[in-house]
Amino acid sequence: MADGLLNKASIILTPTGYKAGTLYNVAPVVEPYEDFDFDRASVASRVNSSGLVEMVGRTLGSELVQNGDFSELGSELVTNGDFATDSDWVKGTGWSIANGKASCNGSSANLNQNGVLVVGKNYKITITVTDYVSGTVEVSAGAAPRGAMSANGTYTFYQNATPNTNFYIVAQSFDGSIDNVSVKQVDPNDRWTLGSDWSIEDNALVGNSSITENEQRIFTTSVSRFLKITFDAVVTSGEVAVYMEGSSKQWVSTTGSYTIYANSSAFDLEIDGRNSNPFTGSITNISVKEVIDTNNIPRISYDSNGDNGHILLEPTSTNLLPYSEDFTTWTVNAATTVYSNTTETLSPSGEYNASKITSDGSNGLYKAVAFGGGDNTKSIYLKGIVGGEQVILRDPAQTIEQKTLTLTTDWVRYELSENQTSTIGLWINEIPSNGIYMWGGQLEALSYATSYIPTLTGSTETRATETATGAGSADLINSTEGVLYAEISGLVNGGVDRSIVLSDGTTSNYLRITLHSNSNRIAFFSEKGVNYNNYDFSQTSDLKMAFQYKEDDWKIYINGTLKGTDTSALTFSPNTLSDLSFSLASTAKFYGKVKAVAVFNEALSDDELTQLTS
Repeated sequence: MADGLLNKASIILTPTGYKAGTLYNVAPVVEPYEDFDFDRASVASRVNSSGLVEMVGRTLGSELVQNGDFSELGSELVTNGDFATDSDWVKGTGWSIANGKASCNGSSANLNQNGVLVVGKNYKITITVTDYVSGTVEVSAGAAPRGAMSANGTYTFYQNATPNTNFYIVAQSFDGSIDNVSVKQVDPNDRWTLGSDWSIEDNALVGNSSITENEQRIFTTSVSRFLKITFDAVVTSGEVAVYMEGSSKQWVSTTGSYTIYANSSAFDLEIDGRNSNPFTGSITNISVKEVIDTNNIPRISYDSNGDNGHILLEPTSTNLLPYSEDFTTWTVNAATTVYSNTTETLSPSGEYNASKITSDGSNGLYKAVAFGGGDNTKSIYLKGIVGGEQVILRDPAQTIEQKTLTLTTDWVRYELSENQTSTIGLWINEIPSNGIYMWGGQLEALSYATSYIPTLTGSTETRATETATGAGSADLINSTEGVLYAEISGLVNGGVDRSIVLSDGTTSNYLRITLHSNSNRIAFFSEKGVNYNNYDFSQTSDLKMAFQYKEDDWKIYINGTLKGTDTSALTFSPNTLSDLSFSLASTAKFYGKVKAVAVFNEALSDDELTQLTS
């Protein structure tokens, strides 16, 4: 829409904002939902201006885990660890302190500080060996565990204090010196309760053939919450799970960064090695945040390249595929392997949460769900590792309809619509051996695909119906003459009537632009007798349409061309029209992409109408 004409509108809705004001007011400057009543009882996704899929209205709460990177250390427990003075240490035979270090002359005796530890607590010990000649020197928290050194260098040990509270440096025929001794308690605030076969070392929770549980209480009340859990895992062998107490465990068996979602009313976060496959490795950077959803926020969405901004309005739809981003829950055919949360590429959401799938060129993986029959559409984001390779998109229950997809090295959302009467699902087959990337599987009981609906837990998810109503007033709308303008495209060609309406809030006085239930049919209706239908345009194409009303001068323009006139129709009485809505008195609700809607308070010239719709 040309800026000059835009400034002549009295009501404007565009992706950049909404302005309701007097004639010739300036272009929109505020959020588009300020005067329209947007209604959607759930969050929903959009493609943002960077081309990334994101949830509108979804934010994360504050961090719930304490010491999730296992870096917290207590205060220094050793006094005079730099041996600046000859004090504070109990010296056994052969030990001496001078010149900023403690030295041993080859004896086997202890150098210790008593009563500085707590039995059962874990400690980080660091020490530097210098002037080494021979023998061994050891450090011990409480006498039982020992850390041995027999060369110059700086050493770090992690020990659990037992059986007493003393800290020992033990010479075993040691000839050399030590310096810079430090002892600090690990996890000093007791954030974590560790299982017997776990320890905290080097800013990580370390398992050694571990099967027991570790836990941290992160809630004080039992309330159902939707949580995002993230962590880094280094897996040497076995399997490990990070989960909320009582919820299902998603076992991790490969090194990587992981994101898990959980609906939970439990108190405790737990880390567990698998009994049948004990875990050796480490876990760190654990985060748990509550997912907070704010509804009724309109979506300004874009094409995948970040262009063509539009307000997106969609009907109710449900993603019937659980775990839409976790393909380890799908049925895997022979020779097919799933690598979750690959760090080789960012997903369409801009995160490392896509999966890499490899196979043998003739197999793949699928997810099947029960279905009552009828229209359904499968969609999934795929990306080739090398461009030009092909895979098959089909249903696991039949092979009649399928698509051969030639993948590129960019993310593309592929779709397949069918009408079926039995169990349905989504099958990606003939995956090449070098693999493909996958993300965001979806199955809807519609004849077309809608925006991505994540199913991050083991259940389906529904995006609620979305509408926009209630803008305008008699002060802003001239009832005797004007223009209703719409720059829109439909989500599907045909199906149901979808209307943008100027009215008095009822069906008594109105004019409307309608994407008709019949394919390729665009209708312009008014109870004043104007009734025009055009069959020349696909509803999913970009449409710029103007519906002018004025006594004996009604006009219809589509994409720069005059398509209809009525030189005998009456107009509305003064102060009749007062409402601009995306429905006709709650019927024929509009669903689609809206680049602009405007109301002009006066009839326009043919040149202006041509310019407006071109």
